[in-house]
Amino acid sequence: MDRLKEKYKLSRYNVFHRNGDVQYLWNTYSDALVKLDKNGQEYIRSFAGTADKSFEFDLLKTNGFIVYEKLDELGRVCMEEKQAYYATNADEMVVAIVPGMGCNCRCSYCFQSTQASLERTGVMTPEVAIEVGKYICQQLNNNPNTKELFITWFGGEPLLYLDIIEIISRIVIEYTQAQNIKYAAGIPTNGQLLDPAAFEKLQELQVTEIQITFDGMRDTHCVSKGVSAEDFDRVLNNLFYIAEKIRPLVRLNIPKNDLDEAIAITDFLLSQHNLLNKAFINFSYVCNYSQPREIAQKSYVDYMKNYLQWIDYFVDRYGVSHRPYPERIKQYCGRISVSNFCIGPRGELHRCLHCIGDKTKIIGDIWNGFFYNIADALFFSAVDSSLKKECPHCSYLPICMGACVKDRIKGYVRHDCESDKQLWIKLKLLSIGVKI
Repeated sequence: MDRLKEKYKLSRYNVFHRNGDVQYLWNTYSDALVKLDKNGQEYIRSFAGTADKSFEFDLLKTNGFIVYEKLDELGRVCMEEKQAYYATNADEMVVAIVPGMGCNCRCSYCFQSTQASLERTGVMTPEVAIEVGKYICQQLNNNPNTKELFITWFGGEPLLYLDIIEIISRIVIEYTQAQNIKYAAGIPTNGQLLDPAAFEKLQELQVTEIQITFDGMRDTHCVSKGVSAEDFDRVLNNLFYIAEKIRPLVRLNIPKNDLDEAIAITDFLLSQHNLLNKAFINFSYVCNYSQPREIAQKSYVDYMKNYLQWIDYFVDRYGVSHRPYPERIKQYCGRISVSNFCIGPRGELHRCLHCIGDKTKIIGDIWNGFFYNIADALFFSAVDSSLKKECPHCSYLPICMGACVKDRIKGYVRHDCESDKQLWIKLKLLSIGVKI
């Protein structure tokens, strides 16, 4: 067959962006990024759909900017999403465990306190903890292809239940070592209980990733979290200690997503306290789940305006990007897979961390396994059937995949297409040192 007679087309996932006099082309499926010279721009403008022996054709086809005419690119994205959902031979298992729903803070924005349907009194007993450890080991045994296990300890404030974390960890560590499975864990915490003794215990239990939240400078933080100035200072000192041992993530949960407060705490931590190369930091969106949809939508748009300005400030001041660059994903949330799951304090199974405590979202338990009920099935809605009508035609779909599945199910808004597109192209160009 004469390959030069085959028909081709420009990829639907090509994103063009002009920055000054320079034209960039990014394919969100292949993740390739090129700077187009005049010959390249003209070649694309006049591309007639046929192969040739030019340098431009070879470069653009190799990097996914030109694809075979019969290729259904949306179909490929949807098929890969389904494969990721239902893969039973995945080499990594991701589990989230909530040992208890209690907390020593009263954060005004906490999704658990702003949703009346969530039950917040659950505490895992040592007996259930042992069964949880056994259940995870059994799931690993049922999936012999698994080479890695990652557990997230969630809450509430998970460090209130360090004894439960230790019980489960000991069981899992013994099993994974015997089976030559790589094991690691992560924990988000408000940091108050993360003293040197707790940190050393977490290290012993192979917790390698730690996230600490700050809600702003001292006064703002204390009001937002319902804590004292002494509590703020304790968290700060704990951060200083662990930042000498590992590189934690500092998550900024700023009330009303205020830009000035975000900049102030960023400089306070990175400049005044010299944590630039000792901690990662990100200005995250604070969502009030009790807000009406219209107000929540405006809140997110306002946040994104501030976030984009914060990125500019961060890069100008510190000369580095603060977060990972956008890349192709097969599904919005890696936890939505038949191989992954979340475990609540009473041994109940959930698909999403934010559903723990909601009895209507239980999908199984550690004694009987999965129930295969509607609560579970909703999370596996394919991207092509569950999105708003413009999503399947969007050039950014391979790096977005329609936003949070749980938000789509519940009708929350933590997504704005135009704002997110601005963020993605900004971060992508920053990956090659170009600021826009």
